[in-house]
Amino acid sequence: MMRRSRQIICRVCLTLTFIFIAGAISPTWAQSSAQQNENVCDVHSTLHRVDGLLKLHREAEAQLLLQRVVKCSHLSQIETFNIAWSYGRMHDFKTALRLFATVDANVPDLQTHAYAVALGQFEMSDYPSVIKTLKTVQDKQALNPDCVNLLAVSYAKLGQYQDAYVLLQGQIQEHPRDLFSYLNLITLLTDAGQFAEAQKVATECVAVFPQNSEVFVVRGATETLLGQLDKARSDFDNAVKISPEKKDPRFFLALTDYKLSNYAAAVADLRSAMHAGVISADLEYLLAECMLKLDPTKPADALAELDMAIRLDENSAPSRTLRGKLLLEEGNPKKAVADLEIAHKIDPAMRSATYNLARAYFAVGKQKEAQTLYQQLQEQTTDTVTELSDRRIKQVLAGGP
Repeated sequence: MMRRSRQIICRVCLTLTFIFIAGAISPTWAQSSAQQNENVCDVHSTLHRVDGLLKLHREAEAQLLLQRVVKCSHLSQIETFNIAWSYGRMHDFKTALRLFATVDANVPDLQTHAYAVALGQFEMSDYPSVIKTLKTVQDKQALNPDCVNLLAVSYAKLGQYQDAYVLLQGQIQEHPRDLFSYLNLITLLTDAGQFAEAQKVATECVAVFPQNSEVFVVRGATETLLGQLDKARSDFDNAVKISPEKKDPRFFLALTDYKLSNYAAAVADLRSAMHAGVISADLEYLLAECMLKLDPTKPADALAELDMAIRLDENSAPSRTLRGKLLLEEGNPKKAVADLEIAHKIDPAMRSATYNLARAYFAVGKQKEAQTLYQQLQEQTTDTVTELSDRRIKQVLAGGP
């Protein structure tokens, strides 16, 4: 049934919280040095401090604490488990798995332990081990939704799409309010090119979660793939109404108006988002494209928006590409080369960046470099908006950032 996959993301993996036996982190975590240097072998307190450090993005300090606490003697099984989980949060999955292996399989319980191990294996791309770990539990008891989703995505990663499909379908039938099973199934179907079936599942998901903006965005993405732009626009508009503070609904609403050639409406969408405090380089970039469509004789206005986009995200390849193109057209090929080289380095697969960099190289006399780039382009697909749209659609359907 399923064909070759692109990149399926395990959405459930992105929603995990640390399995502390203790309570929540205090909002007044920042403590004095004396407090922070209290007995590190008070594992409960130390892991709270580790959690606080990670929330503050102070990974080096968190790592030092973990290196010290793991050496403590007389650690309980659950303390070792939680230390291992903390190593997983630090993306040191090798150490996490080594520590998990020293803990009994039923600590804190059979499924939680197996899931923790399988998640580490998943992050290390060891999908056969994920399947083996979770199947061992499945032979003894029914898997919970987290385990089912992780198992299904691991099957998909190995190209075992039918197994993944059956698992996710069964999970939805048994647990009709399992959001991640719906989303993972939609991802699976779109990766297989079954856009109509993906839209059908997305519609079922919308019926179950009518106040969730993400499901409207996901259904809008499937409708975009089917060329149903009016339906997609309606879904993106609903998503904006539900979550006006979120970036994705705002971006896709404006993008769809752009695709419908409603450039003034797209500008209004973007201005409304910015007025509401939604900050995004992609929004600024798209505003520049809309302004050029409405009045191509005023590139300076578009350049101002692109300057803002690049200040927000210096690695915005679409913004760098369009600014480089405009600079080239204004007779500033050296400045254009600077932007386009950065864009090409950030995203070598971005055809519009490659094409315009080749043009800029020719303009500054680098014919050899230009010819090399032209040879990479087997067809003239150089629409930056389309490339950005394709990338963002894939990200939404895969559950990525």
